Amino acid sequence: MRRLLVVVAHGDDETLGAGATLARLADEGVRIRLCVLTHDDGSRHAAGPQAATDRSVAVKEAARILGIAEVGVHGYGDNRLDTVGQLDLNRTVEAEVREFGPDAVFTSSTADLNQDHRLVSAAVRVAARPGRSGVKEIRCFEVRSATDWGEASGIRPAFSPVCWQVVSEDHVERKLAALRAYGREVEEWPQPRSEEGVRALAAYRGSQVSVAYAEAFEIPRLVRD
Repeated sequence: MRRLLVVVAHGDDETLGAGATLARLADEGVRIRLCVLTHDDGSRHAAGPQAATDRSVAVKEAARILGIAEVGVHGYGDNRLDTVGQLDLNRTVEAEVREFGPDAVFTSSTADLNQDHRLVSAAVRVAARPGRSGVKEIRCFEVRSATDWGEASGIRPAFSPVCWQVVSEDHVERKLAALRAYGREVEEWPQPRSEEGVRALAAYRGSQVSVAYAEAFEIPRLVRD
């Protein structure tokens, strides 16, 4: 992996889903670009221009902490991607793939309760289809209170990881530092997006493969030379 494009619906999805892995890959010299499709968090908190501005600042600060080299924030509304049209989303992600030229793309899972996450994941699969994109690997990550709640709500197929990325305690701490950049998105324990909850998931995924910490991924596509 040399060039990684991370495509998410909302700023903080990348951190919650793969923050420790992104920190590790950045340390290893992988060039990473983050594409965030929505520009605000108005459906969860106070809306308005100030909210959008603050969110963009938070996205860039979290990216800096994780070692992400490039950030692009698009203008779609939070939890309104279903009003945009799948074709428009596909074209937006296709443009990102064409301009950045990644050999790998990370995104959210189609198992998530959040409809924005599912639509973005579908757009990635179209934009990164074989024979046209040059993308050899697609990984889908889990986002607390979206992926786990999708399974609890009966969305099928449920998140089913086949890849466990080993990460260090330092990588997990950088993930938590990036999450703090989003301010109000950090919850109190025992909420899933609390620092304790995020650390517990990393430890649980690690325990599945007998290491201290890991992040888990689905892999819709992996092409080996």
